[in-house]
Amino acid sequence: MRAAIDQHVCIHCGTPFRPAAHRPDFCCAGCQFVHDLIAKNGLGQFYDLQEGGVPPVQSLVFQKRDYAWLEDLARVSNGTLTLDVQGLSCIGCAWLIEKLFTRKPGALVIHVDPTLGQLALRWQPGVFDAVAFARELQTFGYLVGPPGKSAAPASRALNLRLGLCAALAMNTMLFTLPRYLGMEEGFEFAQLFQRLTLILGTLSFLIGGSYFFIRSWHSLRQRVLHIDLPISLGLAAAYAGSVFAWMRGAHGFVYFDFVSTFTFLMLAGRWLQQKAVERNRHQLLAAQSEPPPVRLVGRQASSLSRPSGVLPDGSEDDRPEARLPGQAGSLSSERVPVARIAVGDVFAVDPGQVVPVLSRLCSEGETLGMQCISGDSEASSARRGRLVPAGAMNCGQAAIELEAREPWADSLLAKLLRITPAGTARDATLERFLRGYIGVVLSLAVTGFCAWWAFTGALLPALQVLISVLVVSCPCASGVALPLCRDLATSRMRKLGIFIRDGELWAKLDHVRKIIFDKTGTLTLEAMSLLNPDSLRHLHSDESAVLLAMVNDSLHPVAGCLREQLLADRVEPVPASAIHEAIGLGLEMEHGGATWRLGRPEWAVVGTILSAESAREQGQSQRTGLSASRADCIFTRDGEPLAAFRFGETARDDAREEIAALRGRGCEVFILSGDRRGKVDSMADRLHLPREQCLGELSPDEKAARVRTLDARDTLYLGDGANDSLAFDAAWISGTPAIDRGLLEQKAGFYFLGRGLNGVRALLDTAALRRRTARAVVAFAIAYNAVAVALCLAGFMSPLLAAILMPASSLVSLAIVFAGFSARRLE
Repeated sequence: MRAAIDQHVCIHCGTPFRPAAHRPDFCCAGCQFVHDLIAKNGLGQFYDLQEGGVPPVQSLVFQKRDYAWLEDLARVSNGTLTLDVQGLSCIGCAWLIEKLFTRKPGALVIHVDPTLGQLALRWQPGVFDAVAFARELQTFGYLVGPPGKSAAPASRALNLRLGLCAALAMNTMLFTLPRYLGMEEGFEFAQLFQRLTLILGTLSFLIGGSYFFIRSWHSLRQRVLHIDLPISLGLAAAYAGSVFAWMRGAHGFVYFDFVSTFTFLMLAGRWLQQKAVERNRHQLLAAQSEPPPVRLVGRQASSLSRPSGVLPDGSEDDRPEARLPGQAGSLSSERVPVARIAVGDVFAVDPGQVVPVLSRLCSEGETLGMQCISGDSEASSARRGRLVPAGAMNCGQAAIELEAREPWADSLLAKLLRITPAGTARDATLERFLRGYIGVVLSLAVTGFCAWWAFTGALLPALQVLISVLVVSCPCASGVALPLCRDLATSRMRKLGIFIRDGELWAKLDHVRKIIFDKTGTLTLEAMSLLNPDSLRHLHSDESAVLLAMVNDSLHPVAGCLREQLLADRVEPVPASAIHEAIGLGLEMEHGGATWRLGRPEWAVVGTILSAESAREQGQSQRTGLSASRADCIFTRDGEPLAAFRFGETARDDAREEIAALRGRGCEVFILSGDRRGKVDSMADRLHLPREQCLGELSPDEKAARVRTLDARDTLYLGDGANDSLAFDAAWISGTPAIDRGLLEQKAGFYFLGRGLNGVRALLDTAALRRRTARAVVAFAIAYNAVAVALCLAGFMSPLLAAILMPASSLVSLAIVFAGFSARRLE
């Protein structure tokens, strides 16, 4: 099975995938759409500039997004703006964005930074349309967001240290080499060279060594043993011993070249480790701690115990004086942060925005999406007076008015959006190893010092043994090879569409024994699926164009599904006239002298509610032979059915096989979902999972409680919605397939893209490969240290021999890493 997947690579993003009959060359409709758009605009050079592929596009390009925040920023920016960008991965992405920008009227200067995931724009005010540019970028697979990323990532802070230490190391070796080649003490420049090595070694010690000293001190204050501690001990011993020997004139015992070179190599390994993770982090937009501002309409003037328009007995009050300010349609333009919403405030939520607090609906009726909060992929209609939970999304075509029943601070959504800083995970195995390693090294060093001093009576040779043991036992090889091991593992995952955000993820993965899935959007695809896509192909081109015009601006899940299919098939919409939404029924539009409807079968046939028997009699299309009564919704012209559509959740392509494989390797698999129990049971049966391990209708708090019950620092939780946020906090490791919602991707240790779940098994396989390779490196390091320490205790170690052994051991360690990752490719 896996071999079959590897034989097909998406021609846009380069991701391995399982081909579908109607889309054999692309992993998703989004990649097909963007590929066609690039070709249509003559931008094919993008593929020549790609560096190892780009992330899969998925449904990002078909989503309707709110850019009101950008309109506000552009209005006050005076033609200059810096924005975060999601999706930047290589120089090809930067080239494509620059090309799109220069084609816009009023565009002046753009700078794209793929490293930080940001772009800086300068344009002519009043000519350039920043929102139109953002929407065009979205059609090419890039999302822009408000500037929120740090301008100085951790790896950039190391850049200056690393560059200076590289220069210092080369110059230290330059002035040390003459002594190794036989320079006599009486040479006229010998004293100058020795002073220069002292100065250069001291600078290396202060500039580069301080990085490890500070981190070691912080870890010790937290009672944690870190790999930086033996590095710090070795540096301190080498430098202190070298200064002592230099002051005594014993230049044969000076290790300044070791100090400089070792510092540079350790910094290089640490920079490599951080750079790989940051590259994946900066592909995402910065986290947003709260929803966009809402428009404040007014404050409830009457009792706050019931909404305006509702009488004490619960019936509706249609009197004009019972209506709230703005209810007649004159919405206020004042936008306020959701944190300022108070109980009783009446506010408006625009299409596509979420309801920030528990509220009561004041509008006559609206369509609401609950997937974010409950995991239910189907939209539902709500009538005036209904309580609307925080996190529900306005899927209608007009703003809705609501009365707040709680402040933002008490909102469930505020709780879910809260991102708590993750503490440093303690690796008990590493701490035990370091405790034993440091204890043995210090014991051998002190024992050697005492023995030599006791038998020779000379302090300097005894100090030489002490210092040489501490110097040669420094984890130089491991300090370079192990970060490289993590980088190769991270790069391998990146090629498979899996992006690592947490540098400590690899050590955690070794302990995973339980894998917990959310259902909707995780085990299933993130969007509702059209179960009979051939129904669209029966439509004539003009009918497809009308259908696209009707669904193009709708946020309903059904409309989004149809829009994705139509756009991927290169359909161009007709100019849209007024579209009327009948709440809970469907959409209606007048075009070309005909009435077009898309909605419930019993309504769309004639525009009124019919009985099921009448719908069956009138909903038979002569052209397609489809029965309206068997469809979820139908598309009609003047009451004549043109196409009947069936929608549902589609499990990811390889869900059953991957779940079976995960269980086969000894992992327990669970499903925790907020969706209805019947749907969860059905999914459990399809995946051959025990129903008792698959729970439905769980609230976010119940999900988190269940994860805490299961977790023994061995759980991997996979989810995609805000209702998974608390479970993410409770799990040992978390991952998500959703990167366009601004929440879970900021909490997850990794995120994965594409239509399959094969990335989860690939992640565990790569973690096992990294673990075996790391063990081989550690085994070599132990053997090397045994030999080197024996030479030190015997008195044979010298600065020259140490200078040879250190790079030689590092090269061997690197060769072990490359051999480990090259010997066995993932199947």
